[in-house]
Amino acid sequence: MSAQPEHGRGAMPLPEIRTVDDLRSALSRYGFPGDRERFEEELAAAMGASPTDDFAGAAAVVRTYLHRVLIRNSPEIMTALEDARAGVGGM
Repeated sequence: MSAQPEHGRGAMPLPEIRTVDDLRSALSRYGFPGDRERFEEELAAAMGASPTDDFAGAAAVVRTYLHRVLIRNSPEIMTALEDARAGVGGM
């Protein structure tokens, strides 16, 4: 079972994420629950559907999940998401 950050305690310092393996580790430790599994499924599907000379689809999956790790570790964004769910600050 991987440790998940708690919103009220602030962001945990993220390690540098430079490779797909770094992203896998970050998703396991810092991502939203289930992100690592969904990442693997989506990456495999994108790779399988990619032409051998164009991995833009796989790169898009990597960027999406890197962004999710960054969101998960931003106290400001997580607070805004929680407020939106609770209907705080609505129109």
